[in-house]
Amino acid sequence: MEIINNKFTLEDLYIGMEVKDKDQLSDIYDTWIMLVKSNGADVYTVGFIGKETNAESDKLFAQGNIVCPVYNDSTELEGDI
Repeated sequence: MEIINNKFTLEDLYIGMEVKDKDQLSDIYDTWIMLVKSNGADVYTVGFIGKETNAESDKLFAQGNIVCPVYNDSTELEGDI
């Protein structure tokens, strides 16, 4: 399966899905997405999706893989006040 550089929506995501670059998730707001990259891998795998982090997301850090947390805050869309 070839991974293309399209942007994803929250509805597109599922645990185990491969993501080439975290920028593909830049249109998803107010949701934690934990990307996991195994040593030597060239793609990330979605390991967690949720509104809040929890014990499940914390486990990803303890497994010895590279974890890239992604969270885009919708309040940043409003700009400077």
